[in-house]
Amino acid sequence: MKGRFRFLRQDAAALAVFALLSGEAAAQTIRSFQIQPPAPTTGDRVTLRAVVAFPEDCGWQASGGIGFGTQEEMGEIPGWGLDLLVSRASGSCKPVPVQIPVELDLGNLPVAAGPGILRLLVDSLYIEKRAFQMTVAAGPAPGWAQPAAHGGFERLTRTMGVTFDPEGQLISDVLNHAMIVIDPRDGAGLRAFESPASGDVRGLAFDGTFLYASVLDRFGPNIYRLDLQGGILDGFPSPVVSGNVRPLESLAVRGGVLYGTYDTPPLLFAIDPVSHRKLWERALPSRIYGLDTIPEGLLGSDAEGAIYLIEASPTGTDLLLGDSVDVGIPGFPDISALAYDGQGIVAWDRSLSIARSLRTLALWWALDGSLRSYVPEGGRDVDVIRGDVGNIGFEGSFIGLGPTECLVADGPGGVVDNEDRPPEGRAFFYLARFRTVSALDTSYGRSFPHSLRRVDEYDACP
Repeated sequence: MKGRFRFLRQDAAALAVFALLSGEAAAQTIRSFQIQPPAPTTGDRVTLRAVVAFPEDCGWQASGGIGFGTQEEMGEIPGWGLDLLVSRASGSCKPVPVQIPVELDLGNLPVAAGPGILRLLVDSLYIEKRAFQMTVAAGPAPGWAQPAAHGGFERLTRTMGVTFDPEGQLISDVLNHAMIVIDPRDGAGLRAFESPASGDVRGLAFDGTFLYASVLDRFGPNIYRLDLQGGILDGFPSPVVSGNVRPLESLAVRGGVLYGTYDTPPLLFAIDPVSHRKLWERALPSRIYGLDTIPEGLLGSDAEGAIYLIEASPTGTDLLLGDSVDVGIPGFPDISALAYDGQGIVAWDRSLSIARSLRTLALWWALDGSLRSYVPEGGRDVDVIRGDVGNIGFEGSFIGLGPTECLVADGPGGVVDNEDRPPEGRAFFYLARFRTVSALDTSYGRSFPHSLRRVDEYDACP
């Protein structure tokens, strides 16, 4: 099994004797199996139900896992690999044939479609294989491996800080002076502990070992280093601007440096969390209330939902990746916090007490290799275009995309037909835009330099 695929979830399941078989002893075999629901979305928890026959009663126990990728039985075709692992729980067996029911919780699965192989392994030996087909569609709630269209949940908590720790999503409850670990799928509370000092936590960050909290205390703003139970390990005054003593509104840790944003004037501070020394500061293009680390740098959001790629250096530049229309945030948001979990982005809209799972620009690649589009909340339909990277040009006041081809016009979202491949030595790019309920066509997003709009001069999808 090693190297074939990564388990998305692994749970143990108790096996109970279902019925005794009469007559000749039965061989080890899968008598029946089904996957529920049969057409899941990323918001559904998927369950395997099966009945397995054994010639002896050995107090059998089971576990299992599922993943999508290359499977030995399918050659080059990617598909699902579902392993049902059964082992004997006792050293002695009764010579009585049994049928046992198995129920495994496979959790939330990513967007993917294709054939699958169910493998029965008994005491680590392959016994039997069964084929199946499964399609997982983008659903109403985010899954573990990929965010889904329109993901998010409502939670009546005034949240000003958010980060991810090993257990889930950690949020600050400002009104109740508490820190709460919640399930990132539905917002259900898992555990809570008291916030440090005054409890007015504005920013949160996790460096893989410790938590950092920016707090507006009675006599000025401070930064606290905490353990995962909320115990205070260290504390020191946060940087301020002369004559304007305010807390840092968001925090992030990258490369051992603690970064924080100041809202008036908009500034980015770099801090040594060990010596407590301010390393440098520089101006930001907007008041950033959400900040987190991503592989490319820092990701930030202002209150209106504009998303920036922020360079973590004293002379760095900041690129506007998308505004609230680009990322599909409806209405007039008030974003108070943002976090990245390694797969997707969550932004807290305190005006509606909603955590929103963001997918920028309405286009992404699924695990099965297909290109997918979706219509964000507040949209009516989506266009998808393709062009040649070598034809992109700077036109003075915008980024010209060159000749483009319309792959989807006024579509409802879903799989994008994309069979062609670029010529050798060339590369394609793909962009999506959607139309709002008021029939306004959004642009194809922003690009650098100077955060200019990308413009399809050829109007491939009029």
